[in-house]
Amino acid sequence: MRRDRQLELIRRLLKYMDEGQTAYAPETYRNELSAYADPARFQREREIFYRQRPLVFGLSGRLAEPGDFATETIDGNPLLVTRGTDGIVRAFLNVCRHRGAPVAEGCGKAKMFACPYHAWTYNLDGSLKGIPDARSFDGLDKSDLGLAEVPALEKDGMIWVGPLDRTTPMPENPLGTMSEEFAEWGLGDYHYFGNYRMVHPMNWKLIIDTFLEGYHIGVLHKETIAPYLETNRSTFDAYGEHHRMVVPRNTIRTLVDQPEDERDLIAHAAVVYGFFPTSLAVIQGAANFELWRVWPDQGRPGWSVVDLSVYVPEKPTTDKARNFWQKNMDLAIRTVESEDFELGRIIQKNAESGTQDHTVYGRNEPAMTHYHAHIRSHLGLNETV
Repeated sequence: MRRDRQLELIRRLLKYMDEGQTAYAPETYRNELSAYADPARFQREREIFYRQRPLVFGLSGRLAEPGDFATETIDGNPLLVTRGTDGIVRAFLNVCRHRGAPVAEGCGKAKMFACPYHAWTYNLDGSLKGIPDARSFDGLDKSDLGLAEVPALEKDGMIWVGPLDRTTPMPENPLGTMSEEFAEWGLGDYHYFGNYRMVHPMNWKLIIDTFLEGYHIGVLHKETIAPYLETNRSTFDAYGEHHRMVVPRNTIRTLVDQPEDERDLIAHAAVVYGFFPTSLAVIQGAANFELWRVWPDQGRPGWSVVDLSVYVPEKPTTDKARNFWQKNMDLAIRTVESEDFELGRIIQKNAESGTQDHTVYGRNEPAMTHYHAHIRSHLGLNETV
């Protein structure tokens, strides 16, 4: 992040601390609790937010070299994403054009892909390479039988795939006005460390909500991360549909007496980027990049797949370095699974019970208001943003 931007955020946070304040929304906001449980609304959300919009796949480091590939099934859509010999990232449906079997599993490095059913083979660019007993398929044009392509884009160190309906075009700049700032991180040079995937009985938006406010830190996380982070204190900046929050560590107080040219935001705060509507990133401490993605599990309104991927600024080459990053990753997993998501599962049950009609977000939760107002706007629920 650019130096002048860091200094402005530090000044803002120190001012909030002096005044006992935080970033505020213009007013409180109400949201229907049924937003997390209504089956009809859920189906509309799947179409609008998972089929008609690009989705974050990962940083460039997930496919660092030509031949690298990764597979994923996002809300029922089987994907194969590759970096070709020309260095270009491409995405395809992971479905053989012969009988529909997957042509790749997991992730790794490949020169081509072979269907395990009848050994039809495909190049890294998705084109059909070979058909065993090809004479039995006389009259077929191999150029028409490549893997079905899904739009893909690599920009500012981020890989995007979709829209999954394959008719809506990929926007030139999915991050919009956030793009300039995001590029300042130099994320294209980051290394993929690892990922952890979990399935929880929570609506996909409830997963995102976990990261949209620091109001709960001192209560829910009092034994885990509260000793390190300020509670109910953060900046908030909207970039169209996307947003950025900065949550200060307790150590930010040490910057008060430091000259500005010695101040460092990243060592004393967690920077949270919201990639509307389905992903978030947390950058903190030694500038490790946590990418949190969520999608519905098997088309069920109250179940979600949550994927945490961690990227680091330097490739760990020693056990000490690997253990350091693993410890940070384990803390993030332990915190959300045993605290945030444990409570979230109960909230989901309450939403499904229908015993309460709405929730309320305080002015000190501006990211919650911003996020759900944009969700409602896309659903045509009379929201102006």
